[in-house]
Order: sequence, then structure tokens, then C-alpha cells
Amino acid sequence: MNKIKLHVKLSDNEYAGRLKDYIKINGLNVFALTEEHADVVLEDSGAENELLLKTSSKEWHTGKYQSADKIISAIMENIDISAGINVKSENRAIFVTSAHGGAGKTFISQALSIYLSRNGRKVLYINLDGLCVKDSLFRCEQQNDISLIAYYASKGNENINTCIERYKNHDVAKNVYFLNSIYPSYDVSFDMNSAKVFINSLNTNSIYNYTIIDCPLYPISPYAFIMKNAYKTLFIKCRGSEREEEVAAFLQKNDIRVMQLCNMIRYTEGIYIPKAEEDITHNPYDFYEAIEQVVYELEKNDE
Repeated sequence: MNKIKLHVKLSDNEYAGRLKDYIKINGLNVFALTEEHADVVLEDSGAENELLLKTSSKEWHTGKYQSADKIISAIMENIDISAGINVKSENRAIFVTSAHGGAGKTFISQALSIYLSRNGRKVLYINLDGLCVKDSLFRCEQQNDISLIAYYASKGNENINTCIERYKNHDVAKNVYFLNSIYPSYDVSFDMNSAKVFINSLNTNSIYNYTIIDCPLYPISPYAFIMKNAYKTLFIKCRGSEREEEVAAFLQKNDIRVMQLCNMIRYTEGIYIPKAEEDITHNPYDFYEAIEQVVYELEKNDE
């Protein structure tokens, strides 16, 4: 995928500098900042609180003093990205999903992120949990199968991007970076265009060794496309239910590379991960052993 060539052309040099730095760090390698042959130009609109985004074919306005994440989203939503998935993955994008709420997605994905970081890998953790639950084909009841994101959204979106990371304050690892659900924002569903941008940005990223995405199953084509082009999807089983079988069939139908993890003692297939204590530093030894086995399975074919 070719990066989006972005020219930030603003009279406020301090604001422009900070915005450029933010885009470099949190743009997930989607953007190349340049002054020549830019796909998109971000410039002053003439109004005090507005910016103007321009391509060769159209222009649109966005707020100057909104979050930089929304400026990034505005660019992604309005530019035509038609490139396919033809890149060598430098960063392993790992999705963690399940068929039920409470299966352990967040617990396992964050524990895996911290384990990898403690063992020298650079890790980006992204929480997409809570998006588009209403689109599920597997008979979800929205109020029973959503994350804290939707809960905080219903409370007025006061602090939507600062919840979720249960273990962030329990670990001092310097190689793990927790990115909340800002890419996209909680109320935006991926279309196929933005899905391509998202997975390409992960696969071409040269900063991190792993990106762990905490994400419930979205049985709609853009999410299947993202998972298909990721390195692996970890499917957490916890009940042996009909719905879990439906999800497994969906993953297989879409040629998604899956590793099954089992989160209850009655399971004998896959990898057994026992229920762990709230503080990760006090988890049973078997929990770490199980996470270590997951990492082994992910890396056993490395040269």
C-alpha cells in the first residue's frame, strides 16, 4: 500500500508541529508527511476554528481544535484508498476475539501484550471492543455483549478513551504502548475502504513487533477482510455453545487463520488458560505458562 501523502500547511507553526508529531506517532504508518505531490493538503480555512482539507478533486472542512484523532479520521473517511493488500508484514497483527462477552478477550490480549513486552518485543495494544455490536449475526443482545466503550458513550462520552486498560498501572514495561479505541472512534463502523487502510497501516508498521487487537467478532465483510489479512486471530472459547460453533464456521468460511484458546477447565482442546486474579502480578503459574505457549505457537516457524 502506498502511504497517504499529507502536506500540513498551516500558519500556526507551533500547532502544525505538534500535529505533525502526533500524526507520526499515532497515524500507524498510514501517512507520509511531505510538501511535494501531496494527496491531501491540510491548510488554514480562513475561519478561526476550522481547517481545510483538500485533494485534487474535492475539499472539506474540519475543526481545528478537535482531537487530532478526529482529524486523522476525517482524512481517512474522505480520501479514496483503493490499494490492495500486497505488502510484506513487518508487524504481526494479532486479533483476539470470541463469541461471547466475558470470554476473556481483554484479559488475555492485555496479558499477552505485557508478556511480549517483558520479553523484549515492542507491542502496540489496540482496543476496538464495543464497536458495531448491533451488526452481529450471532444473536447478540447489545446491552449484554458490549464493552465499557459503549457504556461511557451512553454517559456522554466524557472519558471514552481512558477506560479499558485494566493492567496498565500494574506493569512498568517500557515496550508496550496502550492505544484506546480511537482508530476508528467508537461510533464509526469500518467500511471496506477504511478496513484496507487500517490493516495495511498495521502490516506495514515498522515501529512495533506485534499489534494486539482486542476485538469481538464482527461477522460483516470489512471485519472479515481485516482478520483475513492479519497474521493470526486468537479465538477464545469458554462455553462450548452453538454460537461458538457458528463463529468458528464463520472464521473458517472466510479463510481466517485461527488459533483457538480455551478459557474453561472442561475444555481439553486448544490451550487451557485458567481464570486469573485481577492483578496480573499474582496470576497462577499455569497462566504464564499458557501465555508462553501461545507465544511459542505464534513464533515457532520463525527462522
